[in-house]
Amino acid sequence: MDRLEGYGLIDSALSHTKPYTRLEVGRLVAEALRKWEDLLSRRKPSGFAEKKLIPLLFERFKREFKPELIEWGAIEGTPVATYLKPVDEIISKYVFQTHDPVVRPQTFPSSQVQVYPPKHTVYPIYNNDGIVYQKYNNFSTELQGEGRLWNHLSVYYRPIFKAFEDEGAYVDMEKGYFKAEAFNLELEIGRDSIWWGPGYNGALLMTNNAKPFDMIKLSNPRPILFPWIFKFLGLFKINLFLARLDYDQQPFIPKPLLFGQRVDFKPHRLVEFGLSYLTIFGGEGHEGLSFSDYLDLIYSRTDYTGKLENNKQISIDLAIRIPNIDRFLPLAKSAKLYIEYGAEESSTGGNYSIPEQRATLLGIYLADLFLFGRTDLRLEYTSTSPAKPWFWYNHISYPPIYHDRIFGHHVGNNAQDIFVRLTSYLFTSVQLGLDFNLEKNGIKNTADFVAIETRSSQWGVDLDYLFPDRMKNIKGRYILEEFKDPSSIAGGDAIHHLFILEFRWRF
Repeated sequence: MDRLEGYGLIDSALSHTKPYTRLEVGRLVAEALRKWEDLLSRRKPSGFAEKKLIPLLFERFKREFKPELIEWGAIEGTPVATYLKPVDEIISKYVFQTHDPVVRPQTFPSSQVQVYPPKHTVYPIYNNDGIVYQKYNNFSTELQGEGRLWNHLSVYYRPIFKAFEDEGAYVDMEKGYFKAEAFNLELEIGRDSIWWGPGYNGALLMTNNAKPFDMIKLSNPRPILFPWIFKFLGLFKINLFLARLDYDQQPFIPKPLLFGQRVDFKPHRLVEFGLSYLTIFGGEGHEGLSFSDYLDLIYSRTDYTGKLENNKQISIDLAIRIPNIDRFLPLAKSAKLYIEYGAEESSTGGNYSIPEQRATLLGIYLADLFLFGRTDLRLEYTSTSPAKPWFWYNHISYPPIYHDRIFGHHVGNNAQDIFVRLTSYLFTSVQLGLDFNLEKNGIKNTADFVAIETRSSQWGVDLDYLFPDRMKNIKGRYILEEFKDPSSIAGGDAIHHLFILEFRWRF
């Protein structure tokens, strides 16, 4: 989707609220196909991208999203309102790593006791739906299936079979939900991941770094255009969800609620703006709330204590796409510049009324680097070290964690992250990826808080082979991590190796 947008074939995507629905993907690909056909009617394709890569991407979309593209009239066929695919995709994976997950403890400055996170794993795999691999051999197989009834009701399920070293074998429901849709409103009930913001390597508030949430979500799956003077806002999309977290140890308040809201709009085809908001509240010992209490907890700027205590996070993000750079500079076909700026409450028993501890994510995406038609480049920088460095992701009662993992940016608090990734098609069926990720934790000290620094340098390489004319592909990935831990708070200095072999078969 990023590549099609980078080549100027998609203008109406609100791409910073994920996941997409299948019908929305069909709409966007249909838009890209119309623009592509218009381009071909005016001139002949030239270069690797136009002659081979873009047609290849369209063929993949046509195979994967055939029912949706038929429904949008992009390809010929009879629309099917009701269907069941018991097994739509099988994903088998083997992971070998040379180390156990490492725990990096952190301390709270006033008491010098461990507060957050109880288990912040320091090892190369993140943004992986909370799956934690063990030392040596790890096997898993996922099945994906879906069904739809009368275009208004649907079901999706993704169980996973795991056989990890020293854990035995078991089956878990990784994702699964029911949806009801009418009048461009969609109600989802079940287990799913959420990603909010333009970042690729992470986002400040919501990512799939933690396990998928059991939640209720309300959204408009296709963007809308408001009438009258509100047309200046452009295309508009909103997401609301409610989930329950799983704290089970002191000093955290057990089983609180997580409410999230995101507004995403596109005032211009080259500009996308988003506002994300989270609040964690309630839990055991904080029951008996009235409806007005819930409204105050979610939207009020008042600083509450007792059963009305809560933790709020907010972020704004902006992305600007610069098309046709090649007309004046042979650097890339287009560039996308983006920023996410966030704040979290600094409350640890103090009196703060609004989120005021800052974090920042900056990024740039260059489509078709140097105009070879094969290569994309992405760079991202993230800082979660505000004026009071121990506060971000570190609320004393309501930290933003789920199943021991941050559901914001994987780098954690008081940290910086630099990420670079180069993706290139060697051939139409072979894609090469090279990346580097540098994490620095414990980077800032204050008069009453002495941070303990660790550093992780990760080099990654992956090769993805798509079998010609088949709905299957095989992907291999290798990661070398150099972990620096001079104070031995997470096991000392170490070199970690990780190898992943993944096979996908689509039906």
